[in-house]
Amino acid sequence: MDLANLPGLGPKRLEKLNKSGLNSITDLLYNIPRTYLDQTKVSKIADLHDGDRAVVIGIITRAGIVKGRMSRFMAVLTDGTGEIQLLFFRGTRFIANKVKPGTRWLVSGVVGSYRGLQLVHPDMQPFDEGEAFNGQILPVYPISEICREAKMEQRFFRNLYKTIFNFPGLTLPNACPHELTDYLHFAPVMDNLRALHMPKDFDSIYKAKRELKILELLPFCLRMVKRRENQKIRGHERQIDLGNVMAAKARLPFQLTTGQDAALSTIIDGLNGKKQFHALLQGDVGCGKTVVAMLAIMAVCGAGEQCALMVPTDILARQHFKSLKPFFDAAGIRVHLLVGATPAAEKKVILGELQMGLCNVVIGTHALFSKDVYFAKLGFVIIDEQHRFGVSQREALLAKGDYPDMLVMSATPIPRSLAMTLYGDLKVISIKEKPAGRKPIKTRLVNAAKRESMKQFICKEAAGGNLCYWIASRVNADGSGASNSGSAAGSVGSSTNSAGFAGSSTDSAANDGNARSVDDIVNEMRSFIAAFGHTDANIARLKVAGVHGQMDDRERDEIIKRFAAGEIQILVATTVIEVGVNVPTANLMVIDQPDRFGLAQLHQLRGRVGRGNQEAWCFLMIPEGEAAETSMERLSQFAATEDGFEIAELDLKTRGAGNLEGNEQSGAWVFRWFDWIHDQELISQTLERADHILKDGSAFNETAKEKIQAWYNEKPSANEDGVH
Repeated sequence: MDLANLPGLGPKRLEKLNKSGLNSITDLLYNIPRTYLDQTKVSKIADLHDGDRAVVIGIITRAGIVKGRMSRFMAVLTDGTGEIQLLFFRGTRFIANKVKPGTRWLVSGVVGSYRGLQLVHPDMQPFDEGEAFNGQILPVYPISEICREAKMEQRFFRNLYKTIFNFPGLTLPNACPHELTDYLHFAPVMDNLRALHMPKDFDSIYKAKRELKILELLPFCLRMVKRRENQKIRGHERQIDLGNVMAAKARLPFQLTTGQDAALSTIIDGLNGKKQFHALLQGDVGCGKTVVAMLAIMAVCGAGEQCALMVPTDILARQHFKSLKPFFDAAGIRVHLLVGATPAAEKKVILGELQMGLCNVVIGTHALFSKDVYFAKLGFVIIDEQHRFGVSQREALLAKGDYPDMLVMSATPIPRSLAMTLYGDLKVISIKEKPAGRKPIKTRLVNAAKRESMKQFICKEAAGGNLCYWIASRVNADGSGASNSGSAAGSVGSSTNSAGFAGSSTDSAANDGNARSVDDIVNEMRSFIAAFGHTDANIARLKVAGVHGQMDDRERDEIIKRFAAGEIQILVATTVIEVGVNVPTANLMVIDQPDRFGLAQLHQLRGRVGRGNQEAWCFLMIPEGEAAETSMERLSQFAATEDGFEIAELDLKTRGAGNLEGNEQSGAWVFRWFDWIHDQELISQTLERADHILKDGSAFNETAKEKIQAWYNEKPSANEDGVH
């Protein structure tokens, strides 16, 4: 049934729904209520006490923004029995435009007491004057501002869903097959959706939500369990060359940490087994994952097989090649570098040697999975910064061997809940130590008012030989070319827009158009140096340059090389330097408007300094105004720890799974109903269910098996597992 066929939906309303992302009956059915109003439990203000969780309906008598050290919006709500203050410290301008004297609201939250009763950042819904209470449980829907402008409020949507569910022959495309819901003792998906849109009691709401969450997670778990089972019947035996590994370890100019040794032993054991070995090696920036990977490569090459190390950027590939080649040469292992810029004649030689088995190891970028690349015996694939590659790209490289073993590496530690679901078919190996001699990076929050002092400090340090990164979130001064970071701005109420105002984000730097670009900061620093150069000749000699992802690769690499050589002392950059830039003499970093970045990304950026044995500093230049207020707690938590695993958990809580590793992977981790924070206990249960479903061969006939496999293999189509 088409949306246009629904009674009461004219062209204008249909257009508003489409603009709000509701393009079909299915979209509407999946647009489940964000909360419910229990009409039997509406409180009177006169009966409220400190600490009560209350639902109140009343009229705003006074409202406005109160100026002060921390501006806030304050309103007074009355229901005829008493008054209660409503306070908002974030998004005050947006709230002030909505909450006006004389308007009627349904307000819920935890009652506090400070010079009278108050609700701080309560959940708010406009309540129609004619809306009556009859003891029902009413769904409360997320409504876009576009729909509100068309007078499509709560009552409209409640009536719309009554119409939809009364329509004969209502079906859902691609719904979970009834054979599987019967096996799980779940209600059909349509019945659960009906329970959410037309609730009878809270027990049925809870049951419906839980079952929908499990069914949403189940396809991921089924695919992962199936891959895990396939690995048990794939793979081959090899004779690992431990002598090669021990000799290479002896040639290292340092001793492996306990964590590196343990990780290497686990990988060697896996490579020595009969089953296909797939593992995730994760650890903080600078923990030494690359040297572990190199030693594992030595073991496989010693068994007469070839290895491929794939990285996301040319500069990282060249860096690995330069640092690893001396060790491979000493071991008699032939290694080549293959990137997009490799000259045609040189590439032809490399491809020939790979195909004939004369080259043991190749280090490269996306060029490795090109159609003209053939291996004689590819046995081991290592993918560094694995989240930068799409599923099809990883598959293309793995397909060049006969089910080769695989090690994916990440400097962004994965929270346990994500690892269980998205990497459950991989053995997760973690390195939590840093190499000996590395000093902690001191992270400090700097108020925007101290920007001039910050510039002066940086210039004096740079003049003394200390190189500095200055991170910007935008490429261009006109606001285009934003860095791949997203906004971390909070919203009024809960993360699901619980204030009931569509689009109620704060006026953060991500939205206000005042973010400084790479060009802005380069010009700012050059002007500052010119002004101070009259009094300090060392500062006058400082060079500033900028790099970003829209530059020509060669130009960008040349600037970074000059920075590493000390010819440029202050490098202004976007997150393009997040991966693969290793300058041990750079021990200062300023991150402009850090509220624009996720904590995991800030941690990656911070890892560019402190790579030598000198003391390193990272300064977070917090923005002014409301953005500073909303970001302070999150950034303070970040500044207090260097533990990437702890930061990953914090990032998951504050930003969600979709932003942990940038836009490349976010599609794989975004769910409608399942919540990575509050529903973690469902993961292990759903994995167990998936295992039973695949192993219980007698439970389904062949037709049912085909339907179930078609269902879970198509969900979702993009970045289905984030692994291979």
